[in-house]
Amino acid sequence: EMKDDLTYLFNLRPGITFHDGTAFDAKAAKWNFDRMLDAKTGSPRRSDLGPIDAVEVTGDRSFSVRFKQPFAPFPHVLTNRAGLFASPTAVERLGADFATRAVGAGPFKVVSWTKNAELILERFDGYWRTGMPYLDRIVLRPMPDETVRLANLRSGTVQLVDSVPPQNFRTLERERGLKTSEKGGVGFNGFSLNTTRAPFDDKRVRQALMFAVDMDAVQRAAYFNTGQVAHGPISPPLAFAFDKNFRPYRRDLARARALLAEAGKPQAAFEITVINSPLVIRIAEIIQAQANEAGFKATIKQIDGTSLITVLRGKTFDLCYSPWAGRSDPDGNMFNWFTIDGPNNFAGYKNEVVDRMLKEARSVTNVARRASIYRQVEQMIADDAPMLFVHFDAALQAATEKLNWTQHPDGSFRLFNASLSE
Repeated sequence: EMKDDLTYLFNLRPGITFHDGTAFDAKAAKWNFDRMLDAKTGSPRRSDLGPIDAVEVTGDRSFSVRFKQPFAPFPHVLTNRAGLFASPTAVERLGADFATRAVGAGPFKVVSWTKNAELILERFDGYWRTGMPYLDRIVLRPMPDETVRLANLRSGTVQLVDSVPPQNFRTLERERGLKTSEKGGVGFNGFSLNTTRAPFDDKRVRQALMFAVDMDAVQRAAYFNTGQVAHGPISPPLAFAFDKNFRPYRRDLARARALLAEAGKPQAAFEITVINSPLVIRIAEIIQAQANEAGFKATIKQIDGTSLITVLRGKTFDLCYSPWAGRSDPDGNMFNWFTIDGPNNFAGYKNEVVDRMLKEARSVTNVARRASIYRQVEQMIADDAPMLFVHFDAALQAATEKLNWTQHPDGSFRLFNASLSE
C-alpha cells in the first residue's frame, strides 16, 4: 500500500518460511533491504532500489519503506532481482559458501550445484502456493553447443531448453513431440562503444558506425526474423514509453565516410569483442563487413562468456557485446546504463543532461510525463551514440509435448506451476 508519495507499507503473508525453516518475517525483509543498500556489500541491487531513506519494522509481518524522494519504478523493481530475498540466517552461517548453497523461499530449494555441470533443485514442501510446485525435482545443465542442446531435447533427455537458435526455431515448430514458445522480451542486445579511448572517444566516429551498419540485415541473417530490430533501449513491452516510429539511423555509407573524414580518421581501426556464441559471432561478422565498407578496419576478438563482465567493467575493449535481459520499467533499461555513475555504464558515457533527466524520471509519478522524459532521453542517447543497439530478442524456448509450463517475456524459467503429463 502507498501511504503517500514517499512511503510504501508492506504486510507479509502469514506462515512463510525460508528453505532452512526460518521465518520470512518483517525483520528478514528489512535485513535483505539493508544488505542490498549497504555500500560495503557492493550489491548491484543498491542502484535498482533507488533513494531509500529507511526501512522500518512495524510489526511481526509488517514493515515500511520510506524514500527521500518519490521513486516511481519501485513496484516494478521488486518483481525482479531486488525482490528475491534470501534467508538472513543462511547468509550469515554460510558466508562465502552461500553462493553455491543458496537458501530462499521459492518453490524449489537447492540440493547441489556443480559449476559448469549441473544445478539440482527439489520441491519445497513449505511453498506458500497450496499444492505447488507440481514437479518434484529439476536439474539444470548448461549446454553451450546448439546442436547438442537440440539433440538432447529431441531425444527426451531434457524436457525444456532455453535459447533455441533462431535458425532452428521455425523447424522445431513443425516437429512432432515438441512445442515452441516465442514471446517478445523486455531487454535488448547491443554493443557498448568505449567512449573513453580512441577511436570511439570522438562522437563523429561513433555516429559513423551507426550510419555504417544495417540492423535489418542482422535481423534477417542472424535472427531469421524472430524478435525485432532495436533502435534504442526502450523495448516494445514497455508500451507507455515505446515509440514504434523511433529510428534515428538508417544505413548511409556516404555519410559514414564523411563523418570519418571530418574526424580525421578515414580508416578508423577497432576491435569487436564477443563471446564465443555462434549467434553473437554471426552478428559481429555482419557488423565487421558493413563497417569495413564504410572505411573502418574492424577485427573480431572472441572471449569466454564468463570473462565478459570483467572486460566490460574494465573497459578493455573498443566495441563489446552488451546484452541486457531487461526490466519491466524503462528506468531498468536506462538508468544503470546511461547515468554517469551507472553500474552498467560500460561505455564510460557522460552526458549531464541525460544524467539529470533519468534521475528526474525516477521521481515523476505521472505516466505521460515519464514517457515524455524517456523518449527525449532516448533521442539524446541516439545522438551521442555510446551504444550500438542491435535487437529486441524474443525469448525462444522449446519443450517436449509432455511438459506444461508458462513462458515469461524476460526468458526466465518460473516453474512453480509446471507439470509433466503421462
